[in-house]
Amino acid sequence: MPFSGPYGSILTLPRALPLAERRFSVDRIYKTIISAHRHAAFNAYLELHRQGLLNDHLLPIASVIEPELEEEVKAMLADVEKREGMANVSVGIDPWAPSDENDSWFCSLLTLEGLEPLYLFTRSETPSLDFDQGPTLYRIGCPPIRVSCLPHSRVASGDTKIALARDFTRRVFWALNGSRMDWDNLDFSYLFLPVRGADPVWDSRRTWLENNALNDPQRYRGHLMTQADEFGKEFGYPEDLTLIRRHIGFGRPWKFIGWKYDELTPEEESKLRERYRKLEEIVITYPLLIVQPFPPRSNFLIPLPDGSQGQAIEHPPSILLPSQSGIILLSHEDSEYSFLLPSVLRFLSAMMTANSLRKSLFPSSSLSKIPLSLLATAMAAPSSGDNNNYQRLETLGDAVLKFIVGVQLMAEYPLWHEGYLSRKKDHAVANVRLAKENLKRGLYKWIILGMHSVILVVHIL
Repeated sequence: MPFSGPYGSILTLPRALPLAERRFSVDRIYKTIISAHRHAAFNAYLELHRQGLLNDHLLPIASVIEPELEEEVKAMLADVEKREGMANVSVGIDPWAPSDENDSWFCSLLTLEGLEPLYLFTRSETPSLDFDQGPTLYRIGCPPIRVSCLPHSRVASGDTKIALARDFTRRVFWALNGSRMDWDNLDFSYLFLPVRGADPVWDSRRTWLENNALNDPQRYRGHLMTQADEFGKEFGYPEDLTLIRRHIGFGRPWKFIGWKYDELTPEEESKLRERYRKLEEIVITYPLLIVQPFPPRSNFLIPLPDGSQGQAIEHPPSILLPSQSGIILLSHEDSEYSFLLPSVLRFLSAMMTANSLRKSLFPSSSLSKIPLSLLATAMAAPSSGDNNNYQRLETLGDAVLKFIVGVQLMAEYPLWHEGYLSRKKDHAVANVRLAKENLKRGLYKWIILGMHSVILVVHIL
């Protein structure tokens, strides 16, 4: 027959408690097991209270082992503070701003595979990036283009190279972004200059345009662009053109394919007249222009989809009237710079921001050895539009942070039970705590924000 009572109970507390006696028992006088256990537990609680390890309500609201930490434990047991939605902060750093009072420019050698190298002049020092560390640019129909940027020298502001670089930089960016620029503003945050020097052929063509503009300013009002038929007659309809505007003075440039000397077919003529139907009279004179639109892609840092690498997207060619079209006076190589340099600048801006963070916050700690590429990814917000941002690292970082905090707390408070340790960890890794540390250290100044909109930075130095 099963035992039906009476029952007693023996309770043994953990060895970690500093008590002379850890065993508490009651005699076999209780009708149920639960009643026996309750009375044994009550005797243990009374002893813990007599020893000052519980309050008058028999609740462990203070450290049972380290009474001097009572206030800390009370704060720990409070609810985790809620983070506010907004915080007032100052603007982020400008990686292109002058890094010292010296009135000179840092000079780096910028190399894009397949193109002639450029001098890059900046007011702050750029990190050294070889082809393995620099960006890779992805153009439709072309193999990947690797980029390197290596420090070269330092140049005084009065050097003739700086004046030439200002003119070249304006010319390269004006081709695609003239509507957002002031032609007379040459105060750029960065300057470019071909290492090999000027191209005499294209310099002579631009000189011809400048002379025409001086003689007839009402007719030649555009910079770097002239009417296609006049240019063709003057220079013998050359085949080394690159950028064509379908309408003089506005519209995105199209790619030059060639001059058409053959007579139009009825279908081609019908399309041409439809294109210029708003003109009162259409006079077709040969040669005509054959053009194609460029692929709609501006951020060349993002890899192409699998299977499209090196494959050009074929657009049907269009035929334009030279009398209604404009030619942008840039060589093929300079036109390539117009497309590619904004993406290079975007990458360099992120690297310089990461380098500034590394030098400012942990110049001599082990964190200074973090690769710039990884540090730039850790500082890039999803709104940056970069191919990589901190979201994936954030998942790993949260896990690592909680692990490290847990290990630290177990070492710092060896006698705390898991409830205290968990609450202490929650307070330590709470978003509000981390946000306050961010504000205290000014970490927000190095967060990389904004979509891929680095087309041109004009900065009054």
